[in-house]
Amino acid sequence: MKKNVSRLASLMLAAAMTATALTGCGSGGNSETPAATTAAAAGSEAGGAAPETEAPGADLPAGTTLSDKKIEVGYSTSIDSLNCFRSNTGRNAPYLMNLFESLAVLSPESREMEPWAAKSWSTEDGGYTYTIEIWDNISDSEGNHITADDIVWYINTAKQKALMPNFGKIDSVTKTGDYTVEVKLSTNIVGAFEALLFDTKIISQKAFEASSDEFATKAVTTSAYTCTEFTPGNSIGFTRRDDYWQTDIDAIPECVRPLVKEINYHIITEASQLGIALETGTVQVGIDVDSTTGSQFVGNNQFIVNLTDGQQGWELFFSGAESRVVAEDQALRQAICYAIDEEGLITGLCAGYGTRMWDVCPPDRIGFLDKWKDEAYYEYDLDKAKELLEASGYNGETLTLLCSSTTFVSRCAQMIQNYLAAVGIKMEINSVDSALLTAIRLDGTQYDMFINTIGGTYLPDHWTIRYDPAAYETGDATSRHDYDLAELMYETWTTDGFTDENIDKVHNYIKESAIAYGMVNPQSFTIWRNDAGLVKEVRGGLTNYVIPSACQYQ
Repeated sequence: MKKNVSRLASLMLAAAMTATALTGCGSGGNSETPAATTAAAAGSEAGGAAPETEAPGADLPAGTTLSDKKIEVGYSTSIDSLNCFRSNTGRNAPYLMNLFESLAVLSPESREMEPWAAKSWSTEDGGYTYTIEIWDNISDSEGNHITADDIVWYINTAKQKALMPNFGKIDSVTKTGDYTVEVKLSTNIVGAFEALLFDTKIISQKAFEASSDEFATKAVTTSAYTCTEFTPGNSIGFTRRDDYWQTDIDAIPECVRPLVKEINYHIITEASQLGIALETGTVQVGIDVDSTTGSQFVGNNQFIVNLTDGQQGWELFFSGAESRVVAEDQALRQAICYAIDEEGLITGLCAGYGTRMWDVCPPDRIGFLDKWKDEAYYEYDLDKAKELLEASGYNGETLTLLCSSTTFVSRCAQMIQNYLAAVGIKMEINSVDSALLTAIRLDGTQYDMFINTIGGTYLPDHWTIRYDPAAYETGDATSRHDYDLAELMYETWTTDGFTDENIDKVHNYIKESAIAYGMVNPQSFTIWRNDAGLVKEVRGGLTNYVIPSACQYQ
C-alpha cells in the first residue's frame, strides 16, 4: 500500500474539481436493490423449515388510528447515552426511531427518502447545494419551537464533533428563512445527502444547552414519544406524547407513525435469554433474534416467525496501522481469508439461516453487482491458506482479534480462532463491551483484526465509513492510509462516476488486497408472540427492521 500523505490533498482536489464540473442528477450505474427474500424461500434455501411468509394482514392499507397498546420488545444492542450526537455505532437500532426525529427516513418499499420533519428539499446544481424546508409547527416535549436556527446549529455541531463521516462532507449550512436552510456539500457523492437527511436529528439548541449532561440521561426531543425510562445496557422505554406537534399522522412516513401508546425495549444480549423472554411473555416481540435461537421457534403455532435477508452482514477488517503484523502483509491477510469456512459459519452461527456475501458489502446495498455471485471469493481452501502463509512474513506472532461481547460475535470469533489454528496461525480474542468498542474501534493499533458490521444504503456509504483515508484523524477506520484505494473510491462518488465499471474496480481492489473480508450474512429473525395481537407488521429505517410502534394490532 502506498503511504504518500501529500498525495491525499491532490486526490481530494481532483475529486472536487471533477465534481464541480458535473451537473447531472440520478444515481447512475446499478441502482437496483434486491428485494428481501421471502421467509418461505429463505427457509428453503437455508435448509430449514419455512417460517411464516408474511405477517397477518400484510395486505391491509396503512392504519392511522392511535391505540392504547403497550408493547414489550426484546433487542440485543444497547446505547450508553441518549446524547443526540452519535457515532455510527448503534445507528440503526429501532428504538432510536422513537427517541429522535430526522429530516427524512428511508422508505423500505421505494428505497427513496420520505420527508419527516422536513416538508421538502430541492437542488438545482446536481446535488452540491440543497434547500431544505421544515414544518413550521415543530416543537419538542418541553414546548421549544424548532426553527431553521436549530437545524443549522445541529448540523454545524455534528460537523465539529466529527463523530459521523457524513457530516464531514458539508461545506456550509446557512439559514435562508425562518424554516428554510441551504446546505452546501463538498461533493455530490451518491447517498451523501440522503444520509444527511436521516442523520440530522431535530433538536432544540436551547434544550440541549440547558441539559446538565448533554442529554446523556434525559433527552428532550421532538419525537412523538417521550423517553420515560433509560438504564444503559438494560432497558429504554417510551410513552406517546399527547401534545405531539404533527397532528396529521398521514403526513409522516408509515414506519414512524406513533400508533402504540407505550413501548419498552428490553436489552437482552444473550440469545438464549431472549428466547426465554419470548417463551415466558416477558417480551412480545424479538427483533433481530439470533438464528440459532430463532430457528427453535420455526413451526411453533404460538409464534409468528418472519425471516428476511440480512441487511448488513458480518465482515472481518484488518488493521492498517504499521505497528500491526497484518498491515503490510497481503499474503497473510489472504491466508486468513482462505482459512475461514463460510459454509461452516452459516451452519455454526446461523443454524443454516444465512448466506454468503461475495463482497465485503451484502447484496442489499445499492450498487452491488449480481455478477459477483458468480466469481471466486475466498472459497474455503486450507491448502491455499497454508501456501500463502508460507509465502507471508508471519513468524508465529499471536494476532489480536477485536470484537464485541455479544453472543453471536463472540461465537464467530471463537470459530475464526479455530479456523486459523488449523493452518498454524495463533490468535487471541479481545471481546469488549459496547462502550469500550466504540472508544477503540477506529484505532488500528488496538488489533490485527476486527469483526464488525457496517450500515449504509449505497456501496459508497460503506466505503466512505471504512476506507477513506481522510475520514478520521488516524486515516481510515483501521488507521490505514491507502490512497490508491481512495482514488478508485472517489471516482464512484460522483453521480456520473457511479458506474458498474468503477464500482467493480473498488470491489476487486478490496478483494485482492484482502484489507477486508465479507464472511457471513445472517438472515434476520423477527419473532412475535400470537398474544401480541399483530395485524400488520411495519418495517423501516436503514436496515428494514420492524418498527413495533408503527405496527397495527388487534
